[in-house]
Amino acid sequence: MPQFTTISPTHIAGQKPAAWERFRDGHYIAIGWLEDVDLTKKLIDDISELVREREYDNEAAAIQSFDRFFSLNVGDYVAVNNTNHGLFGVGKITSGYKFELGKHDSGDGLELYPHFRDVEWIKTTYVPRTSLVSEGETPWQPYGTVGKVYPELPPYIARLVGVSPPTTVKPIAIERPAFLKPVIEAVETLRKEREHKERAHESLVEDFFVALGYRKHTDIKYRQGRVDIKIETDGLALLIAEVKAVWDLSFYNGIDAIKQAYNYAHDQGVRYVVVTNGDTYILFDRLKGLSWETNLIGEFHLTGLQQEDLSLIERLRPARLSLPDLGEALRHLAESFSSRGAQVRRKS
Repeated sequence: MPQFTTISPTHIAGQKPAAWERFRDGHYIAIGWLEDVDLTKKLIDDISELVREREYDNEAAAIQSFDRFFSLNVGDYVAVNNTNHGLFGVGKITSGYKFELGKHDSGDGLELYPHFRDVEWIKTTYVPRTSLVSEGETPWQPYGTVGKVYPELPPYIARLVGVSPPTTVKPIAIERPAFLKPVIEAVETLRKEREHKERAHESLVEDFFVALGYRKHTDIKYRQGRVDIKIETDGLALLIAEVKAVWDLSFYNGIDAIKQAYNYAHDQGVRYVVVTNGDTYILFDRLKGLSWETNLIGEFHLTGLQQEDLSLIERLRPARLSLPDLGEALRHLAESFSSRGAQVRRKS
């Protein structure tokens, strides 16, 4: 069964259509970093060390992108995404890893991506998400250079390229971390109950944050005004959580809950926002991007954890939230102003 992933054609705001056309016309996909290093025959551990030596600000993203890029096989499918708005095109990978200095212009003529794979494009007409993904289907991961690598074609991609969709979905299971096992078991127990109130979901969320190292009643506050759960340390509000009693919660069908949580966060000056049902957690950083869509850090499901979700969970621990990475915050702000400037230039 072929795998599937998505890829962004550029990191430069406003340049995606043109960068996609270079992908399309050149019959390839490409990523950046290590612009002068041929990675042929190198292992991911070697590549990770090379990335660390360069001290990139987005080191983790670079390593993750290389890991995913090298995990793809000939015959796997790839889509070029416009974040969560739609897909520029879909194709099939036809080569292994290749290297060529300056292979792909990301949009400014200076930052060139040299690491690439040949692609046979199957669909090259832009398709908006709203006309592609059916109700109840989970769309692609909207952000990141290389998206999650799915072990099977999602139904909407299978339909688009004319391949019979899989009859069953086989999630990639990992061993559940010991500190989360009781919480996950509680989620599974509650899922079996036909009738339960929102308070039961709040209890799951409380158990989750206790497992991360927060203290009941001291760090975890219930029902303060309209806020379901607030996380504090030493009187400083770090995060608010909007809790919903629906099991099909996701980034795409939880818009009302997200906007509600954002109103609370804005009123109280809280940086981090979580929308959750106790199983699904959707995490936002209000310093990242210019809107709640671009503030998204990630989404994970406790009952379906993947390896890459663990770093997102670790990010929610007290030490990470109470002592945030100032460099990351400044990068977020710089990206926001850069994006805003690009939008102004396009309008003028």
